Amino acid sequence: MSKSLNRRQFTSMAISACTFIAMPLPVIAAVRQLATGTLYSFADGVMNLPVEMLFKDVPADQLAAGLGTTAPTGTMQRPVNVNLLDYGDRKILFDAGSGANFMSTLGRLPAAFEAAGIDPAAITDVLLTHAHPDHLWGVLDDFDDLLMPDATYHMNRAEWAFWDSDAALAAMPAGRENFAAGAKSRFDKIRDQVALFDAGAAVLPNIEAVDTAGHTPGHSSFLLHDQAGSVLIAGDALTHPVLSFRHPDWRNQSDMDGPRAAIARRRLLDRLATDKIGLAATHLPAPGFGHVEKSGSVWRFSAD
Repeated sequence: MSKSLNRRQFTSMAISACTFIAMPLPVIAAVRQLATGTLYSFADGVMNLPVEMLFKDVPADQLAAGLGTTAPTGTMQRPVNVNLLDYGDRKILFDAGSGANFMSTLGRLPAAFEAAGIDPAAITDVLLTHAHPDHLWGVLDDFDDLLMPDATYHMNRAEWAFWDSDAALAAMPAGRENFAAGAKSRFDKIRDQVALFDAGAAVLPNIEAVDTAGHTPGHSSFLLHDQAGSVLIAGDALTHPVLSFRHPDWRNQSDMDGPRAAIARRRLLDRLATDKIGLAATHLPAPGFGHVEKSGSVWRFSAD
């Protein structure tokens, strides 16, 4: 059950009692109508990343050619799109954004919910693709209370086991130790509300957990089976609108197991193109909706 009045709610009430000039709130990025419900895409913000850090061990000239530039330098804005599936009596959030403690350009999801008139407390399920900060940390609000207090949190069993162990900290590259500490602290908050699943399982009715491990040990994408056209929630299985499709073997700088992630990408791209499955991706250009086409041996992302 919800707390009768937590710190976030108390503060919201106090602010609403004051007179102030409100800043414009984010709006819904897009809506995709399914036969059984409505799929929303919200903006949590953008990540500003150095282009040369996008792909690991790719020669500069090849990276530049893939990006269509003379040199792979500068900063790229990578959006963070968050999806909500509304079935009416069941509201399912896919990942939770980053919250307030990761990057200053992220953490806009609560404001987007407010602008859309969505009460986070009404969300019944949160399906987590993996435990990186921009996907997990937003389960907590600014006061370290659960933003979705009554939800069941679903995560791949192997993903949970890794980030809940001491091995996670040891596996982090220099400068990313807070990824492990941050995951563990969020796990401690949701531990009593977690439902673990295995790859290939039906997580919820008509929602299949697709094995896309490699980016992280238990990374999962979610396939929404729907008569109006199935849609895949990709998480970080596909992160760049050109390179993830044209060069699926190139290692994303954040892939923990590069060869395994490349195999997962190729398998996923084939399935998306062959079965004509729609795509909803976290880091592709907002709102992240599109589909995959294949010409010969080359895949291409086409935005809807």
